[in-house]
Amino acid sequence: MSKIDFPKVLVAAPQHESKNYCFKDWYDNVKNFTYPNFDVFISDNSDTKDNYNMLIGLGIKADHITKHKDGIFFKINESHNSCRKYALDNNYEYMLHLETDIIPPLDVIERLMIHNKKVIGGVYDIFYGDKRKLMVQIDEEIPRTYNKFRTSEFIEESECNLFDGTIKRVYHAGIGCMLIHRDILEKIPFRVVKGNNSHSDTWFANDCFQFDIPIYIDTDIICEHKNFTWLNVVDDIREMEGSTIN
Repeated sequence: MSKIDFPKVLVAAPQHESKNYCFKDWYDNVKNFTYPNFDVFISDNSDTKDNYNMLIGLGIKADHITKHKDGIFFKINESHNSCRKYALDNNYEYMLHLETDIIPPLDVIERLMIHNKKVIGGVYDIFYGDKRKLMVQIDEEIPRTYNKFRTSEFIEESECNLFDGTIKRVYHAGIGCMLIHRDILEKIPFRVVKGNNSHSDTWFANDCFQFDIPIYIDTDIICEHKNFTWLNVVDDIREMEGSTIN
């Protein structure tokens, strides 16, 4: 089969210079993906264009998001939407939203795609030390409220039962390693809500729930998360107080 026989995939993510401690590992991993038809796009939101220029120098398609008047949440969200727009404008059938500190298996795209789901991801841990846990939240049958963040429990007490090699429907699994079909990208933009400290991935899960779009995980795809706190500005910490920091 030729390259064009495979659906075109965009591997995309926001990036900030504070994640450069692991960007080379991320990019080296992506360059070795076994799927034959994908491109890479990065939406850089660093304070200056130096990091954007570095990405361009590496031959990576990229743009640069400047400071947002409503703060860091909105600037990062703008980067998510820039990835979404690039995928739609350039006729990609899927976007693999892959955060630049997430290291998946090299065959992650084809392993996710084979399940023929519109939203499906690999699994990874979040937080640090004894707070570290799987980024998976269970589904709950509660009323749909579009502009209210739905709380949903992590599966801490049943993680050992999750990894049976099958796919499972969940309420929320982050967007750190999430294959999203263009049908969903067309319907759901990334968003954040002023006065609410929930991240773009939380609202994406909420919006999928509102539209009755199932989110799945493949419990056989386990990713390394090289997360490291990037909060080093007092105002940013205050703004994000009480939020979920991945």
